[in-house]
Amino acid sequence: MLIDSGSPALSLPPDFYDRLEVEVKKQISIDPIKNDTLLGTRLCYRTEITNENGPILTVHFEGADVELKPIQTFNRPIKRFEYYCFGITNIGGTDNEFSDSTGVYGNYVQANFLIGYDLETRIVSFKPTDCTKL
Repeated sequence: MLIDSGSPALSLPPDFYDRLEVEVKKQISIDPIKNDTLLGTRLCYRTEITNENGPILTVHFEGADVELKPIQTFNRPIKRFEYYCFGITNIGGTDNEFSDSTGVYGNYVQANFLIGYDLETRIVSFKPTDCTKL
């Protein structure tokens, strides 16, 4: 997994993403939008996905778990419509330099975390932080 503040989305290998999408659909009680040319194959809903009604996802790193709230994993790609779309992507469907087996931990999921990089010990730390108060 690459941690990249220059990439927006958390991008996962195709097989892992497909399993995650199935689980996310189980956690949201309404049907996703289907056959919308503006949205393509993205997992989207016609309702606001908030910290109160959306799933909390946990990313498991070696030695630490990071909880992601819906505000970090869902976004509104078309501002004039009330669509909320899953912001985690399938890396196999993107045009980038990473292989299908390498995930990218992008900046959407880094929001509201103070992230520390200890280059000597090669450890990354995540501290939940209200970044609006920094």
